[in-house]
Amino acid sequence: MKNKTGHVNSYDRTHDITPDEVGRFERFKNYTDEQVNELIDTIRKYTRFIYNVVSKRRKSGKKIALHIDNQQTKAA
Repeated sequence: MKNKTGHVNSYDRTHDITPDEVGRFERFKNYTDEQVNELIDTIRKYTRFIYNVVSKRRKSGKKIALHIDNQQTKAA
């Protein structure tokens, strides 16, 4: 099953990443099935958490900065 664009990094995804898709990344190619499933579960939990935080902020009228483009950092 692929998303509309066929890319795992697409914002248009409508389903979870699959173990096969994870295995295509060089960094994860040596992961066991259990590690891949744990990774997918962690991604799912993290995105659900972020979605809930953003949704609650929208309902309360508070703004939340998702991009750090406007922030300046100083070199030490």
